[in-house]
Amino acid sequence: MERRRAKIRRIRRAIRIATCLLTLAIVVLGVKAVSKLVMPKGKSVQARSKNVETSDNKAAEESKTSVKKGSFKVCIDAGHGGKDGGSSYDGRDEKDDVLKLALKVKSELEKKGITVVMTREKDTFLELEERCKVSNDAGVDYFVSLHRNKGKGSGVETWISSTQSNSSKNLADNIMDQLETAGIQENRGVKSGTQADESKDYFVNANVKAPSCILELGFMDNSKDNNLFDKNIDVYAKAIAEGIYKSGDIQESDKQVSTNTEVINAEDSAQASAMGQVNVENEQIADIENMDAAPHDWGPGPDADENNRPVSAVSYQEKYGKYSADFIKPTDEGDGKKRIYLTFDEGYENGFTGQILDVLKEKECPAVFFVTKPYVEGNDKLVQRMIDEGHIVGNHSVTHPSKGLPSQSLEQQKSEVTQVHDYMLEKFNYKMFLFRYPTGRFSEQSLALVNNLNYRSVFWSFAHYDYDVNKQPDEAKTLEKLKKSLHPGGIYLLHAVSQTNTNILGQFIDEARAQGFEFAKYTVQ
Repeated sequence: MERRRAKIRRIRRAIRIATCLLTLAIVVLGVKAVSKLVMPKGKSVQARSKNVETSDNKAAEESKTSVKKGSFKVCIDAGHGGKDGGSSYDGRDEKDDVLKLALKVKSELEKKGITVVMTREKDTFLELEERCKVSNDAGVDYFVSLHRNKGKGSGVETWISSTQSNSSKNLADNIMDQLETAGIQENRGVKSGTQADESKDYFVNANVKAPSCILELGFMDNSKDNNLFDKNIDVYAKAIAEGIYKSGDIQESDKQVSTNTEVINAEDSAQASAMGQVNVENEQIADIENMDAAPHDWGPGPDADENNRPVSAVSYQEKYGKYSADFIKPTDEGDGKKRIYLTFDEGYENGFTGQILDVLKEKECPAVFFVTKPYVEGNDKLVQRMIDEGHIVGNHSVTHPSKGLPSQSLEQQKSEVTQVHDYMLEKFNYKMFLFRYPTGRFSEQSLALVNNLNYRSVFWSFAHYDYDVNKQPDEAKTLEKLKKSLHPGGIYLLHAVSQTNTNILGQFIDEARAQGFEFAKYTVQ
């Protein structure tokens, strides 16, 4: 499923690029018949057939594979209502549960800047035609109908049209993925058609023009499902909203990254902007075969300057910065802000990365995750989440050689970098541009090699003994150490396998901000 969704995303980007180029060509040639290319508006729903989807509806749905944040609009349909109580169990009505959930989903979507249209916000009855009309008249981008199930069973399922359009399938998949992460009793999957006949559709799926799905969130007659619904309703609302948000292809990674590097070409630029990446062209260094290959072990010493910056980091930056390397970032970019940069090394998954991402999302804090190839291969969903939530995914080599990169031949060193790069490009359509040296061991020759591969080498100006999972440092002492180390331009290295780091991360972010520091997105200046 992940490969299929990645392929779909690549197709979407190609379509957007082709559309922009076609539009530009039409303007230049003075073609005045552009209006003929616009999709005709579908007619208002009149029939009550459960197996009717007009060609206009299909065309409109397929055209909505990507929407912009300013015009993103969603219809949330709280099923049943008024005289129609829906499923009932032990004095509990479906109509009440789904209305309560719908209002919370509305609130979560609005926090993301998304316009929400509700079919009902009170205990009122609406015919199915009326629900479709509300959605169609509003011209929404997505329609989600909330329900709860009945009969013997447990868990959550989603229903889409029997045509299985990419947009509806993507919407349903994203919502189910988020709900599964949030914690449901059972993922019953995304289903098409109806329970009685896969070739027919439920009325709203057949008659709304936007990509749509019907979400059945647990069984009314299952006590565990009811307990989970009551306990996790806020979490479920956030999960549903996040699934919808992802479907709109409007992640933080769409934001333009500030950089002083040159764009390679128009197509690469469009793709990089969409994925939160940077295309770089470093000045190539000649004759690296004859450069100094002596290894150096990096680690900032205890001495600090008047700005609390490690003296060794400042010194190494002055000496090796010419190789597109960062041991510490510039302290003054002309605006007086004290910027610091958060990075995580990922050699293997210890169960904490999801929690770290949750904290970063809650705090709206950007980070860089340096991953090895085995990590990416075994944790594709987490890597995709890093990308989707606007973080940078950096290259940390294939094998993480214990003796460092300089212990290998130049060809082996190159392979350590390019294998991860090529895998990320193939599987995620993501172009890496930051590299971190395993163990921090480097040579001038290896710095030049990585530079010539159009990467920026990222070291650190703070790290601590956090990677031994059996000897985790004390949380209070670690937090105090992090606070005392704060310095402008700081590059913080934390290992994501650390429970201590995970537990204190939110506090550290708050403390740093309270002292006037800003967690900035990594740039390659």
